[in-house]
Amino acid sequence: MSARRIETVGSLGRAPARRPPPPEPEAPPRGPGVRAWLRGAFFHNLGLKFVSLVLACTVFILVNTGQDREIVARVGVSYTLPDDKVLVSERVDEVRLTVRGPWRLIRHFDEREVDRVNLDLTRTPGGEVAITSDLIHLPEGLAITSISPRVVRVAFERRAQKAVPITPTFAGRPLHGFRLDEAETRRDLAPVTARGPEGVVTALTNLRTEEIHIDGRSDPFSVEVAVLAPDGVEVSPPTVSVAVAIDEVLVSRRVGSVAVAVSGADPARLKVEPAQVDVVLTGGQRGVERAIAAKVHASIAVSATDLTRHAVPVVIDDLPPGVGVQVVPPQVTVSVKR
Repeated sequence: MSARRIETVGSLGRAPARRPPPPEPEAPPRGPGVRAWLRGAFFHNLGLKFVSLVLACTVFILVNTGQDREIVARVGVSYTLPDDKVLVSERVDEVRLTVRGPWRLIRHFDEREVDRVNLDLTRTPGGEVAITSDLIHLPEGLAITSISPRVVRVAFERRAQKAVPITPTFAGRPLHGFRLDEAETRRDLAPVTARGPEGVVTALTNLRTEEIHIDGRSDPFSVEVAVLAPDGVEVSPPTVSVAVAIDEVLVSRRVGSVAVAVSGADPARLKVEPAQVDVVLTGGQRGVERAIAAKVHASIAVSATDLTRHAVPVVIDDLPPGVGVQVVPPQVTVSVKR
């Protein structure tokens, strides 16, 4: 044997031969060959590639549009009630649905286009009323998998009606010197008709209106306001016209002792008895207050040619319009000093 063959033989037989290393992947051409390689990758067998793309898109559309999906929707509830009864239990205004169907239908579903669930209670004595799928009409191809709540508990009370007086409600205060005459305001208000549950209507003694604002008011005025009623009670008419009576406040104020001034003669030569009089003003509060603030002046007119002892009426000058006066005593005695 040659020396090379002896090296490959061990005590247990022939040693495995060495395998050559795998070839390295062919690098894409460089330089001008890159364009040719890219062109071949995109445009070689172009027709076959286009058909493959169309088939892939078709499969994707069929898989996604045919797969069922679920969404949650809310649908309103309406009630048809007996003419002689009133629903006194809590109303369920909407139900929650789980809708199932193909994605191509689900994605175009609009809960606002679904008719309200109408519960006909005209022949129902009370208790639980079931909400079933046949009461809800969905587009063809869609199905309801759940409804919440599935039942509505209803209770009735006999309907009653009654004429109820109206009590206006006011907010604020009139202008200073004026007042609200509530008795006069209510005098011409006719009662309204209240309809509703017998127990509630029977207990009504009056109904109040919305607030009528009288801040800074000094003149009578009329306003249309809504009548407020308890839950479940209807009123007819729902609004009333209120003629609000606002009057000037009338007061009587004692001014006190006022000195009597003399005009037409020399007051130094005359003796006036009494020299002061009591003055009481009566009228609108604002006018009386203005007169007092401006100071009240009492005077008598005496002729310079008639200086004999005689009685002269006292005059209160410059009073505002609408303000009356009482003078005690109404006359004073005038004589010449000696």
